[in-house]
Amino acid sequence: MNKTTFLAGAARQLRTALVLATGFLVLGHEATAQSFLRADGQRIVNASNQEVILNGMNLGNWAVQEGYMMKVGWPGLDGKQTQGKVKKTLYNAGMSDAAVETFYQNYRDNFITKPDIDYIASKGFNCVRLPLHYELFLTPAQRAVRNSVMRGTVSYDSYVSQLTGWYNNNQLFVDPANMAALRMIDNTLAWAQANNMYVVLDMHAVPGSQGTDANIADQIVANDLWNRQINQDVLDRLWRFVSNRYKNDSRVAMYDLINEPNNFPNNPKIHDVLQRLITSIRSQGDNHLILVEGNGWGNDYNYMEPFTFSNRTNLVYNSHRYSGGGYEMDNGVNSTGGGANDLRFIGNLRNFRSTHNVPIWVGETGENTDTWMRDAAKNLNSVGIGWCHWTYKRFEDRSNPAFMHINPPYVVDGPAGLNQVLTNIQWANCVPNTTVAAVSPNQNGIINYPGGGNYNGTTATPSGPSIGRIYEISSKNGGKAMEVSANSQVNGGRVQQWGWVASASQKWKLVDAGGGYVRIVNLNSNKSLDIAGPSTADGAAVHQWDWLSQDSQYWQILSNGDGTYRIISKYSGKALDVENNSTADGAAIHMWTYGGGNNQRWYFSDQGAARPALAATAGSAADARLQLYPTTVTTTLTFDYTATQAQPLRVELVDMLGKTVLQRPAAPATTGLNTFTLNVAALPAGVYVLRLGTTEGQLQRRLVISR
Repeated sequence: MNKTTFLAGAARQLRTALVLATGFLVLGHEATAQSFLRADGQRIVNASNQEVILNGMNLGNWAVQEGYMMKVGWPGLDGKQTQGKVKKTLYNAGMSDAAVETFYQNYRDNFITKPDIDYIASKGFNCVRLPLHYELFLTPAQRAVRNSVMRGTVSYDSYVSQLTGWYNNNQLFVDPANMAALRMIDNTLAWAQANNMYVVLDMHAVPGSQGTDANIADQIVANDLWNRQINQDVLDRLWRFVSNRYKNDSRVAMYDLINEPNNFPNNPKIHDVLQRLITSIRSQGDNHLILVEGNGWGNDYNYMEPFTFSNRTNLVYNSHRYSGGGYEMDNGVNSTGGGANDLRFIGNLRNFRSTHNVPIWVGETGENTDTWMRDAAKNLNSVGIGWCHWTYKRFEDRSNPAFMHINPPYVVDGPAGLNQVLTNIQWANCVPNTTVAAVSPNQNGIINYPGGGNYNGTTATPSGPSIGRIYEISSKNGGKAMEVSANSQVNGGRVQQWGWVASASQKWKLVDAGGGYVRIVNLNSNKSLDIAGPSTADGAAVHQWDWLSQDSQYWQILSNGDGTYRIISKYSGKALDVENNSTADGAAIHMWTYGGGNNQRWYFSDQGAARPALAATAGSAADARLQLYPTTVTTTLTFDYTATQAQPLRVELVDMLGKTVLQRPAAPATTGLNTFTLNVAALPAGVYVLRLGTTEGQLQRRLVISR
């Protein structure tokens, strides 16, 4: 996608690549100073369940050079402005292969160093995104063959043939000491950790090229990732290597598997390659966040919605937001455009996030006026969407939309100026642009850790109603108590408000659910407060239900500072609300987006200590190991269980009368991810509960069989 910006009154051709790096680094030890990140419904959270908004800086032009960032207006060679054509310019000027490689090694050593990361951190950013080139995971000898294609002495088909041989003979990604990419990753992780920052690892240039956009992939042949199986095989093996090396490193926020697929007319094919990579990473016990990038430079998600993936746990959906001639886009938080799965406008991002209950992250945005970039950063952050500025620094003799600019000479002008280039790219010699004031979080009131969390995940949970006590829970709006209608003890019993009469159906006990969440359990029925459906929609009903190990029964109680609390669902992120601000007896209690009204503010009046919980479930960590999606099925039920040890699993399906309607013999589970299916075609439509007996306790999920 051509991104156009307007700078100094002139329309300039922009970068056509969007990058988000994800991965984990392991240097023979585990980095444990900070918390691993994970997806919790629509949020990214740390291990203490504190929300983390990743406001970051892209380190573009380091591992992958794009022509427009090397010299504005450079025409390139043979119609391309790729890194390969930059190298060919130097070859054509008489430099040897060894001399060009020496220059590039020195360039990588000087372009990003610890002072750069220190400077980025000082401006309030809490992460960096590292765009990577797959060739830097090759050995120097293997990389030399690819460089020969750039020089023109080896054909592309010959290189692919040799790549196939290396793959078949297990000669790829087996020599870490000779992988230039690892030194870049290792250094970045160490420098970021020293500044309490996360790192996103982005496979920016993949084997074969992920589209027709030549620059972002250092392309030789367009779309050859999708069209040639060997390139998919090599990419899969590369991610297996990266995952195995970094899977225990908490300094890595996310893996970005393929940067900006573009102009390939088959979204299902892109989906299938992503599914293969996700499966490979999860098969190694790696639970890092994975960033999904759609077609159209990371914006078209048709046939790539979360329900299309067999394991959606810890997926984050990406957008690359640029605005320019022909594709103008405002920064209104409710603005929409295109289809529901076109993730560029902020309203579309919010709607997709709510519909699919997944986090959104904007992996690239920038290349515009200071005003547009400032508005984008502030407005995205205001609705809980993190972003990453493109880019940190690029070559130009004046201020530009990057964070800093590098004064001439330019690499593409030839060998005479290369020593000066290596000096000018160092942090002390780069020049800050006006962009710094526009997008720096600490200059714009941008929040990285809502609710008072931090990088280490150590902030204490705010004080509130005590676990293990019984409460009257009453609305500030009308002063009436939350109760289960008609003293019901059945599943689905309606929850409403009524004047206080001190009945057991008006009393609720708080039971610890782990991670800062609680169950709210009715004293009369010992059933959990639960979202019907479960639904994420405004107006979704709440009712009581048997204890289930699922997010629709977990609640966060947050102080409003006026003696009241808001009660937020872990499943939907929405607040407990009295319908239509009613003060009448019998008014329904349901879910609604939090707006701060008195009908969403609740008093907790202590009624004494609760007896020990009558229902036993596995702990929250174990609970997260069972994933059921979709929750509405027709003929086949599929679920995943990530086991910490080999064990037999008891699997049964129970109807709403508590009768076991389907049971399978003890199912063996191996350590790691296990996927199971149940044929439910013979069962009538209705609501059921899947029960899974594990060594850590019983896990349950509700589902609907629909015909």
